[in-house]
Amino acid sequence: MERAPLIIGAGPAGLSAGLELTRRGVTPTILESTGGIGGLARTQVDGDWRIDPGGHRFFTRSEEVADLWRSLLPEDQWLVVPRSSAMLVNNRYVRYPLMGRDLLLQLAIGDVVRGAGGYAWARFRRQTRIEPREISFQEWGRSEFGRHWYELFFDGYVRKTWLADPENIASDWANQRIKPIGWQLSKHEQAADQDVFRYPRYGPGQLWEAAAKKLANAGVDVRLNAMAAGARYDGRTWTVTTDRGDVVSGDALFSSMPLRVLVDMLDPAPPDYIRAVADNLRHRSLITVAVALRKHYDIPYNWVYTPGPNFHAGRIQNYRRWSQDLCPKGFNGTYLGFEYFLLPDQDLWLANEHGLGAIVERDLHQLGFKNPQIERVMITRSKFAYPIHDPARDRSVVRIRDYLREHYPSLHPIGRNGMHHYDNQDHAMLSAIRSVGKYFGENVDPWQVNTDLSYHEQGLRR
Repeated sequence: MERAPLIIGAGPAGLSAGLELTRRGVTPTILESTGGIGGLARTQVDGDWRIDPGGHRFFTRSEEVADLWRSLLPEDQWLVVPRSSAMLVNNRYVRYPLMGRDLLLQLAIGDVVRGAGGYAWARFRRQTRIEPREISFQEWGRSEFGRHWYELFFDGYVRKTWLADPENIASDWANQRIKPIGWQLSKHEQAADQDVFRYPRYGPGQLWEAAAKKLANAGVDVRLNAMAAGARYDGRTWTVTTDRGDVVSGDALFSSMPLRVLVDMLDPAPPDYIRAVADNLRHRSLITVAVALRKHYDIPYNWVYTPGPNFHAGRIQNYRRWSQDLCPKGFNGTYLGFEYFLLPDQDLWLANEHGLGAIVERDLHQLGFKNPQIERVMITRSKFAYPIHDPARDRSVVRIRDYLREHYPSLHPIGRNGMHHYDNQDHAMLSAIRSVGKYFGENVDPWQVNTDLSYHEQGLRR
């Protein structure tokens, strides 16, 4: 059969697979369930306003990924943005990633004394015992930061964003995403290692819309509002049926749809034990409420983490600190994005603009904005935003992966949802690129992308 692969999903993984296939002379068909491009990394447009649902910093260790990003947008469409994040605890902003100087100078004296004592004790214990390889996030956090600083900065945030007790969450992602406390105590030393990232002028979707345009120019059929509803494999050919009745066939299937959904629609169906394992994989959903305020408030951060129970939001984006072009020309007020994490079946998922607006107003008051003068409220919903990590997740995914490899050899799960792994954008792309290599017979294992345990933001290509 002539090479004619199918791709499910037009997010970073699906589009990267498409770009790599066309680079190698193969024209795929891409099916996207929504009416937009980019998945969670889309830019939602509402009039002259642009919304980044999840806050996408562009950084990578991979020159391959960096080159691909640069090839899709001209240099004048890239911004270099200093990372300026903070944790808001007990009405005090503390810069994040955590720095020793900030902890000593910005926290209340009680939090300094208790935190420093707990941190010193945790450091001592790490020197005198061997940590088991598999520990919970709670155990990891207490060992890394000490009990008090862990509870102050991370326990509430993880409960709010992962929707689970940290004692029941795996810690394999923590070393990659949470930087240890930096103990350079002078401002000069901190400035020498300033954290910056690249960002498309009109949000992350600008990049992926450029990718989709490049694919269309190469003859690739990118079908929007085409949700895959069934995938039949006859041992040689894949036939995918969409919810609107379209039928497409190909010699291979690259899938970035949630792994549990993929397993459920396969024909012939996997055995009950595989379907049961897949059915237990869970996701967090994300609602981002973008709020434009007429009044200008000086928030010197592009991201504010809100771990305390007094906030409903888990994280707040300050869009004008990402790019001035996310809001209309001449707008001089404040433009914020409140991120709310939830399960797909929670009532909040169906809340209307009025209900979500009331929640945002309470969070605005917690920020100290007593009369915020709201000009506009815009809402984005992302149902399968983040795979949930729990102690059984790795074992479940391995069982599914091994079964699919044996019984569907031309099926390639890719990306964060396709592999049910908490990947950054660049890792989702690399998993797709490596999967294309495997499709062409290369001796590569896409499942080994993003398995190192070191902090991701060291040795970056920007």
